[in-house]
Amino acid sequence: MRLSRFTDISLRALLYLGAAPERVVATREMADRLVVSREHLMKCLRALSDLDLVESVQGRAGGYRVSQRRGEMRLGDLVRHLEPSLAMAECFEPDSTCPLTGRCRLAGALASAQAAFLADLDRQTIDDLIAADRPTLVQISPGETDADR
Repeated sequence: MRLSRFTDISLRALLYLGAAPERVVATREMADRLVVSREHLMKCLRALSDLDLVESVQGRAGGYRVSQRRGEMRLGDLVRHLEPSLAMAECFEPDSTCPLTGRCRLAGALASAQAAFLADLDRQTIDDLIAADRPTLVQISPGETDADR
């Protein structure tokens, strides 16, 4: 299974913000650091805000910071919310045209693999990732330029 670019950017944004949870980060800085377009990042941040995982701070020094509620969300649930479709093959879609739909063992094997994938993600929260990676994530924290790395 491959995550969509939207989910990938959303997860990276959460990790980046989690490196310094008390800090408000401007979207321009985050887009530059994550090497993504500001427009795409903004869509991701809006979705994360709707899930109460990030907070928007208005004003001159505005931007985004991680929400205190972020630790409640399991990664599997986050992927389920963010992914436009979890269908691994055409036969998982309601309008499947595959002549084997309903009679193929491959669909069962793929469904089992997908369930295992999501169950594994359900074992961790956003905070689990942030805490485990904080020393590495802090290295990309504000003030560091590409020349510093």
